[in-house]
Amino acid sequence: KCHSQHVFLFYGIGVLLVVILVIIVIWVINMVMRPLYNGAVLLRSLEYRSHQKLRKGARGGDGDRDLWPVFTNMIKEAPAGAGMMLHFNFQGAVIVWGLCIGLGWVVLAAVVDGALFYLGTRKYGSPRENCILVAWGYATQQRLMWTKVLFLVCAYTFTFVGAIMFAIRQLRIFQEFDSKHKTMKDFVAMVQNMPQISGETLVENELKDSISSATSVPVVGVSVAWNYKEYEEDFEKHLEQKMIRQDPVLQRHNTINTSAIPKPDGMGFLTSILYDLERKALAPSEEEEDVMTGKEMKEKLKSIETSHTAFAVFETEALRDRAVKYVEETGGLDFNGNKITLEAILSEPDTVQWLNFGNASFAEQLSRLFIGFGAIFLALCFWSLVFYAPYAYAVMSFNYANGQQPGPIYGLAFSMVVVMGNQIMYEVCARVSDYVGFRFSDSKAVCYMILFTVSCLWNVLVDMVTTYYVAEQIMMELGFRTFNGKMLDEVPTFTERFETYAMQRTLAENTFQYAFPSTFLIPFLLEPIATVLGPLMAGVWIVGSHPEIKGREAENWVAAIPIDLGRYADILLNMVLAILIFYFPGGYTHTLFIALGLCHLYIYAMDQYKVLRSVPSITVATMQVDWWAQAMLAPVCGIVLSCLVFKANCQGHGYCIQGMPLVGICTAAFWVHTIVHFLLLLYVVPFFGKPKPEEDPCKDLGYKDVASVMPCSWLTTNPVHCLRSQLIYKHSPPCRFWFSGKEHMLEVNEKIGSYFTDKIATGESFKQMHSLKSFRQQEED
Repeated sequence: KCHSQHVFLFYGIGVLLVVILVIIVIWVINMVMRPLYNGAVLLRSLEYRSHQKLRKGARGGDGDRDLWPVFTNMIKEAPAGAGMMLHFNFQGAVIVWGLCIGLGWVVLAAVVDGALFYLGTRKYGSPRENCILVAWGYATQQRLMWTKVLFLVCAYTFTFVGAIMFAIRQLRIFQEFDSKHKTMKDFVAMVQNMPQISGETLVENELKDSISSATSVPVVGVSVAWNYKEYEEDFEKHLEQKMIRQDPVLQRHNTINTSAIPKPDGMGFLTSILYDLERKALAPSEEEEDVMTGKEMKEKLKSIETSHTAFAVFETEALRDRAVKYVEETGGLDFNGNKITLEAILSEPDTVQWLNFGNASFAEQLSRLFIGFGAIFLALCFWSLVFYAPYAYAVMSFNYANGQQPGPIYGLAFSMVVVMGNQIMYEVCARVSDYVGFRFSDSKAVCYMILFTVSCLWNVLVDMVTTYYVAEQIMMELGFRTFNGKMLDEVPTFTERFETYAMQRTLAENTFQYAFPSTFLIPFLLEPIATVLGPLMAGVWIVGSHPEIKGREAENWVAAIPIDLGRYADILLNMVLAILIFYFPGGYTHTLFIALGLCHLYIYAMDQYKVLRSVPSITVATMQVDWWAQAMLAPVCGIVLSCLVFKANCQGHGYCIQGMPLVGICTAAFWVHTIVHFLLLLYVVPFFGKPKPEEDPCKDLGYKDVASVMPCSWLTTNPVHCLRSQLIYKHSPPCRFWFSGKEHMLEVNEKIGSYFTDKIATGESFKQMHSLKSFRQQEED
């Protein structure tokens, strides 16, 4: 037999992967079968995870911050803020769009010609069968091209007009919600052009008095952004230690020498070995963590300097607006030699990245972004060489004689290659967005959305180009001819070869496989396992079987993983992949678009459950990310127009262009639409927004009212502000730092703007979890 010279390398890699998989399976089975040695700690840690989840506002400290119902209508209600409500509306619109396009093609095919259902989907066979297939396919495609052009006109009009109308709807939804609700953003003004002042100065009081005296408007408090990158870890440790001291159980666990806790009795041989390895790798270090004393921390606080930004909190929105207007009219306020300005913002306090205000100027952010582009390019090269190139080589070296086609294993391999490519881009783009140093998480989400969408489209482009040239070589070697009898290698131009039925059919099949299920479905079936169930069960198994893991460490093992608005990027990528099928014969059109709609229906349900039951509480108050998602729809619609121009060529519509000029015309159509669409979003859509009500329906609600039910404020989210409240100002009680799931530890001190207090939230029942079924209530050590 003939074997590839690389066959033993492939076998070796396969054996290594199988061995790793077997070890993981054995470990998981062993963890599942272990007795529960740490049940009380595990149960308490799971209750903490429950406290992290999205809950309704507190009602007078009664502890009934209930979970939102899992069937809450996220399109009309905003438990996670107006921005999240817009996000679910966006998902709903894409579901409707995909199903409408898919069902529209079904109706067209049923009415005009059933060949539209399978044109471009028939498999290759013997040389004679291939000749017949090419002849039939080309003739049928040309005969029915008018239907494709008509459908593209309708699809483009529906998509473009629908996108603009949807943008207007999103704007009006946001404006209506914003006018009827008060949140933390309505009481704050961002102070800009602050001088750099040493921490020895009581800068918060000085700035507060300066604003109040100049504007004649009382200020509740001032939260200054500091330059504390050097001491970030020390500050976080100190705040966490203060929180632990407030909790009697955590404090008691924190004083236990966990290294002295013996290994449980009765373990089998394998369990004992695995337990020892886990304890060595995961258990706390024998050396106690070095945490600064109060005196040392005070000196560090005095040594840092302010950034150029602070946040002033006012009693009401009207007073905030009056102060901002006064400062604008007077050209700024004098403060320590600088002219400071006030600006109303739309961000909520939990979106502020406090560390980045003193650590990332605009020039630094731009420099880091360019470095990020380099990292993304290297990741793309890594994916192409390590994952895609072996697959492409295997496909190219396959024996296609006598109509043989690659088997299901090739399809599975391709799906895994696509999934890996998307996951690599996801991880790299997320890290680049973090590295840039944006000051608000909304801006970081926008950056990620654009980077991920563009990066994955580069993956698609690499695949399309490679598939084209591989398919071209295979077709030439198999002697494929055009409808007119020309050998494929005799066709002179790229566009003519691209339009041959053999190439159209191959590229259509590849586009379909890339989209579904590789991109539309598989990643989202794996997502809840990788981001929710997997980490949770691993934490439950480890905490439950290791009695030396206690306190805050145990809580961190089962803590919920935060969610962001990265789903916009997934949606946009899927839309583009679906639209690319328009360049090819229509047999895959209805299947692909209906699959898009149904897959996103599942994604919608999954995201709703994650937001309401599986992730820490989140508030998305602005429509910044949604607006940029609307802007990214401009090139999406532009691709539809490009497809229309390409398919209408030489079809009696007044132009017939061959060669690369046709590519230029299609590209020009894309850019013209993109620019026009973007300008409409900027200058036309705002005219159709809702006018601001003459009288504020929530004018009687002040900062105190909102801060009494919302634990996350401009003061409690700023780590340096909380440390200075305790160590510099010596407030009693001080402003406590807000830890997700520990809201009941916040204390009221109206003099410094702290109004939230509450009992511990009602937890969920975890007794039915498999790991806790045999748990008997035990007293904690």
